Parts: sequence; C-alpha cells; structure tokens
Amino acid sequence: MRCCISNFHTVPGDRSHRERFYGRISPGKSLHFEVRKARPSDKAPLMSFIKDVWGGHDYIPHVWDYWIEDRSAKMFVIEAGGKPIALNRVRFLPDGSAWFEGARVHPDYRRMGLASMLGDNAMKVAVENGAPVFRLTSGSRNKASHGQVAKMGFVEVARFSSYETEKGRRFHPRAGVRVAKTDDLGAIVHSVTDSMEYKLGGGFLWDGFAAMSLSPSIVEDAISEGSVYVCDGAVAIRRLGREGRAVWNQIGYISGNEEPALKLVDTVFAIKGEFDWRFVTLPQGSPLVGAMRRHGLRRSFSNVLFERTAAKG
Repeated sequence: MRCCISNFHTVPGDRSHRERFYGRISPGKSLHFEVRKARPSDKAPLMSFIKDVWGGHDYIPHVWDYWIEDRSAKMFVIEAGGKPIALNRVRFLPDGSAWFEGARVHPDYRRMGLASMLGDNAMKVAVENGAPVFRLTSGSRNKASHGQVAKMGFVEVARFSSYETEKGRRFHPRAGVRVAKTDDLGAIVHSVTDSMEYKLGGGFLWDGFAAMSLSPSIVEDAISEGSVYVCDGAVAIRRLGREGRAVWNQIGYISGNEEPALKLVDTVFAIKGEFDWRFVTLPQGSPLVGAMRRHGLRRSFSNVLFERTAAKG
C-alpha cells in the first residue's frame, strides 16, 4: 500500500532522540509512504519516539521483542524516506475475530492519514485471514483516538475497567469454590448469558488486553483448561497471561452476587505464581465494581471497546 502526501506540518515536541534517526523534516517536501511488514531492524527508530508516549510509560518497548517473534500475529509499519514512522499489529483470537493493537505514529507525521492507512491495511489483512469482525480498544479519555476509529467505521460496544490488587497482598482459597467440569457447561452458559455483566459488557471475555466473544465454545474451552470457577451461582473465568517480561493472573469475566463473587476472586488470586499483576476486568455499571472496591481492589485503567463487522462481498 502506497500514498503520497505533501505540504504537511510538524508537531512540536522533544526532537533530541528522534532526530538521531529521522533528522529534521523540511516543510513542503513531498513524501511517499508505504505499508510493509515490520522487521527487527525497525526497533531502534520506532522506539526513539514510542518511548516518550504516555509520559514514558508506553508498553510497546517492553513487548517489541516478543511481538516481532510472534508468528501468530502480523505487525506492520509505514515507511517514509527509508525509515519506519508508524506501527500497528493484528492478531487473531480464538473466537475468529481480528484484534488491532499497538497503533503508533511519529509525532511529526500525525494528522496525515497514516492511522487510517494502518487501519485500512489491518482490515484488509483481517479479511484475507477470514476474520468476520474486527475489534480494538482505546483509553476512555483518549477522545482523539475515539474519533479516529469512528471515521474507520468502528462503533463503541462497551466500556470496561480493570481493578488490581495491592502488590504483596496475600489471598487464600475460600470454601465453596470449585473448578467447573464439563457437565457444568449448560448451567454456566445460562448463568453467564443471563447476567448483568454479560449484558453490560456486550458478552465479552477479556484475555489480557484483548476481548473475545464469550460464546458457548469459548466457555467450553475455558472449562477444559480448568480456568472456570463457580460458587453459589457466581462464575469467574481466569486468564493467565504473559507478554514480554510481564506475567499476570487475571479474572477476565466474573458475574454473580457479591459474596460468592468475592470468594471467587480470593480463590483465583490465591493461586501461586510469580505474577507482576493480579486484576479483575469488569464492565462499567456492574454492581460488582463496588464490591471490588470494598474488597480493597483499586481501579487501574478504563477502556472503550470498539467493533466493526467485515464488509460483505
């Protein structure tokens, strides 16, 4: 994919690290942009500006080495003048959907349609790989991003927040909690689809920082993995995640009354392991949000989930 843009303007910012790779940009110069697959050699120039995103707290520098080696996903850059100036990644989830993530554009090349260029390429790749639906998430306060994805035809489907435990806090298994068995599938699917959390959250399971449809087959797979916990009508689905050096113990879906739900939280978080993070993801508006806060968990971040269906024909 190629395009040409001229007479662009630059965005002020700290150039000291970026100019090592990009130099100074001459206004009025005509540039040719090309989308291509990411290469290991793209790391240094990309990280020279990505490392300053979110006040230096961007996660991509920590996961780049993992991403570039991950053959189950596809990562792309936009190149201009022989240098990579933008990035995004497409991965394919167990529900058959395509998940878009990691979109970053060099500050001096923003507002030039490059985010849309990356998005169009991602959707093309997703369709070529048979994905019927595309999803992505953005921080709840990132209004600029929300506008951008809306222009690409994505619509908001739900809002979620993650609640994390204090580091070093000890949890203990609670009586009455058990790991679900295959025979429980019907009752669990009924309980899940009838829950307020399912309805408020659009019917999604969060696996790390990506969401997939919580279909009966996904529930069945989670049961076979030993990842579904039940207690007096409450249901929790645990996800063990790793990306880069970070390892987390997550409850990607939970529903039920407060007391049994908190028993599930205690039991899942009592599982031994060297976890950098333990957190619960809940749709905004869930009564369990208050329960988590009363239980000592604090909100870590909030996201908006967007979705677009692949065009037919």
